Amino acid sequence: MSETQPDTKLPEPVFPDVDVSKRYDVYCSEGYQRLVVYRDVRFKSVQKLLSVQKFDFLSIFIELEQADGKSFFIPKQGLAKFCEHGIEPVFEVIATK
Repeated sequence: MSETQPDTKLPEPVFPDVDVSKRYDVYCSEGYQRLVVYRDVRFKSVQKLLSVQKFDFLSIFIELEQADGKSFFIPKQGLAKFCEHGIEPVFEVIATK
């Protein structure tokens, strides 16, 4: 009689997409010290600007749409956090440099 091996493969993790039809408050770092928030915006697209290399990550920008329908771009690496519009994230600073 042949014994079957148990299936030891772990299931692939499922990462649902962010609902881009909703509006968010998007927190971004500008420089080393400044954190800004863009309120009531919608994620519209990801675009590249003047990319010269295949993996030119500094040329990737996120297009955000304001409530009035006008768009602007933020650098992908500046995105710090986001939450649904109107929700104030609760946090506690436990250590600083």
